[in-house]
Amino acid sequence: MAQAYKFGGKSLVLLQVNCRSIYNKALEFWNLVDTYNPDIIIGTELWLREEIGNTEIFRADFTIFRRDRHTRGGGVFICVKNNLTCSELWVDDDFEIIAVEVKGSDSKDTWAVIGIYRAPNEDVRVIERLADRTGFLSNSIKQSIIEGDLNLPQVDWKGMAEGGSVTQALINRLVQDNG
Repeated sequence: MAQAYKFGGKSLVLLQVNCRSIYNKALEFWNLVDTYNPDIIIGTELWLREEIGNTEIFRADFTIFRRDRHTRGGGVFICVKNNLTCSELWVDDDFEIIAVEVKGSDSKDTWAVIGIYRAPNEDVRVIERLADRTGFLSNSIKQSIIEGDLNLPQVDWKGMAEGGSVTQALINRLVQDNG
């Protein structure tokens, strides 16, 4: 899925991809990237290990940030085109969440880009951690973009649903805190 955001008077194009093993599909992945020409790519389920270097998968025209899973499957990455100023904000030690700051020439054009993957059988603590981390970011950075795969098909992603679900309450908080 590709989306555009306003960034310094221009459009910032993001591409979110569920790779389900990028190592075996690198050619297809880069064909998709060439089709959409994104400035930022957020990928989930990369299925990589630390032993696999960035140069084995990714091109040199992107700065790469990864959070690999220590067991088979999962993982998340954020790729930012080299013409954008970016830095890692944090990588979660317990969950597959990574945050990168992307800066424009104007301080109003600073974005926190957060990539997340939550396995279907994982409990709600990952959502709690995301809510805590992004609440902290909202105090210092004007705009946040959260992309990834939370494997929550029953959730109202507009953050407007009421009800007794702890998960829905956390999603509501995320949407309200981050727009």
